[in-house]
Amino acid sequence: MTKLKTFQFVAVSLFTICSSTIVWAASGADYQEVSYDDLVNELSQKKSSYEQTKKDADGPQSHIGIGYVNGFTNISTSGANFNRRTTGVQLSAGRDLSSRNLYGEVIFRNYGSNDSSTDEFSLRELEGKFGYTNAIQGVWNYSLSTGLSARMMKYDNAMKDLHVDETTPSLVIASGLFAQIHRNISVGVEASARTALVNKPSDKDSFDFAFRLNTSL
Repeated sequence: MTKLKTFQFVAVSLFTICSSTIVWAASGADYQEVSYDDLVNELSQKKSSYEQTKKDADGPQSHIGIGYVNGFTNISTSGANFNRRTTGVQLSAGRDLSSRNLYGEVIFRNYGSNDSSTDEFSLRELEGKFGYTNAIQGVWNYSLSTGLSARMMKYDNAMKDLHVDETTPSLVIASGLFAQIHRNISVGVEASARTALVNKPSDKDSFDFAFRLNTSL
C-alpha cells in the first residue's frame, strides 16, 4: 500500500512539472522582446491619445435650443404709452468660444399675432449675444450675457388711430439659471431686458422670461 501511494505521488509530480513546462514553452513562443525606448514611445503614444480624447471631450461645442417666452413690451406712440404682454416660442443656436465658459448665441423669437377686439399686435425678434457661464453647485449653472437685438413690431388700433410698423435696434442683457440633467442636455430659465438704441422709438423697453431646453453637440 505504501509503494502504491509513493507511485501515485511520483506520477502526479511528473505530470505537474511537464504541464508547467508546456505552458511556459507556449508562452515563450509568443514572447517578443521590447526595448526601453520602444516601451517609452508606446506609453507616450497612449498618453497623447488620452490627452487628445480628453481635449476633444472638453473642447468647444455647438448648442441648439428651444424655448417658451413670456414678453412684456412698453409701447409709446402718438402721445400714448402702454404695455402689452405677449407669448411665443424661441429657437437658439450657439457655439462655445475659447473655452466652455464663453459662448456666442443667436436667438430668433416669434411672438406671433396677439389680437384683441380693439387692436392688432405682432412681434418678432432676432438677437445676437456673447455670454459667460459657469457651475454653481451640483448640476446647477448660471449664465450672464449681453448683445444686440432687432425687434420687428406692428401695432394697429383704429379706434385710437394708433399705428406702428417699426424695426428697433436694442441693447440686451440677460441672466439664466440652468440644470444639467444630462451630459448633453440642460433645462432652465432665462430673464432678458432690453432698451432701444435709437431716439423716440415706439418700442422703448421690454422684458421677457423664457423657459429653455438646450442641447450640446
